[in-house]
Amino acid sequence: MTFAEFVALLQEERIRYVELRAVDLSGRLRGLMIPAEAFSEEMIKEGVGVDGVHYGLAQTEESDWVLLPDLDAVYLDPLRDPPAAIVLCDLGRPGEGPSPLSPRNVARAALRFLRDAGIAQDAKFSVELEFYLFEEIQVSDTPLSQGVEIFPIEGQPGPTGDLLPPAFPAYHLSGPQDRGRALRDRVVEILTRWGIPVRYHHHEGGGYGQMEIELGMASLLQAADWTVLAKDLIQRAAQEEGLIACFLPKPLYNQPGNGLHLHQCLIGADGNLFAGEEGLSETGLAYVGGLLLHGRALSALVSPSTNSYRRLRPGFEAPVE
Repeated sequence: MTFAEFVALLQEERIRYVELRAVDLSGRLRGLMIPAEAFSEEMIKEGVGVDGVHYGLAQTEESDWVLLPDLDAVYLDPLRDPPAAIVLCDLGRPGEGPSPLSPRNVARAALRFLRDAGIAQDAKFSVELEFYLFEEIQVSDTPLSQGVEIFPIEGQPGPTGDLLPPAFPAYHLSGPQDRGRALRDRVVEILTRWGIPVRYHHHEGGGYGQMEIELGMASLLQAADWTVLAKDLIQRAAQEEGLIACFLPKPLYNQPGNGLHLHQCLIGADGNLFAGEEGLSETGLAYVGGLLLHGRALSALVSPSTNSYRRLRPGFEAPVE
């Protein structure tokens, strides 16, 4: 999208704010609001100054960084009042373009390596987003009391005293027992409006309000963009309903954990390189073998918190062997 096309879109949709959003080094989506009339073409070329320290990318003495808006990643946000347009950004030093440390640029570099090495033309991913919906979380942190009490939308009486459905098993619950359906419908409607395909959504196996939305397949960078946007949208849509969307890997003891499952394939000139005449091709087998070989190193990325390892326990369909 050109800058002129972007301005025309802002005027046509009566957008009041442009929200520049970028992922920091820990995966958190941050944002900067700019009045629509103040957004300029110079900001596209030169970027908008930010403190890189708070994005986890720099020390204090090198804190001058910029957000570099990508007008090919624009999403009109119906949850904002007044209306806003989300523009995803890269991060870089002034005058230097996107930094090698910028998460979106890391994805681009991985795809370039894949192509330059002659392995494949593209890598595609589809993401399953699992999360719980809670009515309330009460935290006690005093010299005499420390703990957390969670009130789910299902599985036990909530703060209002209403009797809720039984806790387990809950995979593909439907009808009045599925109390998260309306929220999921709304999220999927917005994602579809954004051009983000959704394969399906449903109630997951956790009876205390566990949900799943699976996105369509896309190239690495686009799939990553869609993932952070969808997670943010789910959390904000839940907040509007007075709920809490929790993506913590294992929020509840002895209950199913939340995964972030990645369906993946490599694409060559003739299509899917993982497809063989009888099951996986040699390339597909080597790819799986590489994931297993480097599993411990990958854990630093795919299991980045102590809570991640609470999920990796037998009996819950988690990868433990």
